[in-house]
Amino acid sequence: MKILKKLVKKATDMSEGLYVEDFVIGIGLVGVKLSNGSAGVAYNLRQDLLGQCEEFSKGRGKDYSLLLKPGEKATTFIEAFISENPIAKSLGLATINTVLSEKDNLQKGDILEYLEIKEGDVVGMIGEIGPLIMSAMEKGASVRVFERNRKRGQFPDWAITTHLEDCDVVIISASSIVNWTIEWILDYVNTDRVAIVGPTATLVKDVFPVKVIAGTNILDPDRLLEALSRGIGTTGLYSSGIAEKVDLVLT
Repeated sequence: MKILKKLVKKATDMSEGLYVEDFVIGIGLVGVKLSNGSAGVAYNLRQDLLGQCEEFSKGRGKDYSLLLKPGEKATTFIEAFISENPIAKSLGLATINTVLSEKDNLQKGDILEYLEIKEGDVVGMIGEIGPLIMSAMEKGASVRVFERNRKRGQFPDWAITTHLEDCDVVIISASSIVNWTIEWILDYVNTDRVAIVGPTATLVKDVFPVKVIAGTNILDPDRLLEALSRGIGTTGLYSSGIAEKVDLVLT
């Protein structure tokens, strides 16, 4: 079974009786709160919007409605993860992340230590993660950054097909889950020292063939939605104590 379909099925099986109490579409992140009081986030795919004033609705006049509404079943949101609408897709993943989070198995540590990065390693990084670049280089590793909208010195994302297989370590931005590129990226990985990193990461076992998943644990679901509605992003969530960085070590 493909990774993303497996993710949807696993979340669907575990969401019986749950509904989405409320949600927020923030600038960088979207957030959902479920009827059991838990909450989660995912990257807002805003770069894939059309730039129109109505991008999360359907119909006109009496038939007008949002694509997703508070009070709907969690499974309805989960199914939206396979939608072509960027906002619905992001909300779908935020719901999946909330349902599947392995809270009892989370720990805190150094992602580079888990990956055993050492001098001479070539690190392939899918999506620029500044602090990890500096830390890897301080350990004597070289870093290849692959980006869709690349800067000078970075590789275009299509170079993954030719320049990722010989990397000793691979660090993948969790935004690759919400934009559906994760499976394509993993096809070109030729190492077991692999991590998925970022607040969008789904902290779940038995889905992703990686060594560690570094994501976000929501500590204060009520404050989360208010914060996102005011444009607060990942750094603000951590700084305010609304969320914390956590790791799920798989191997």
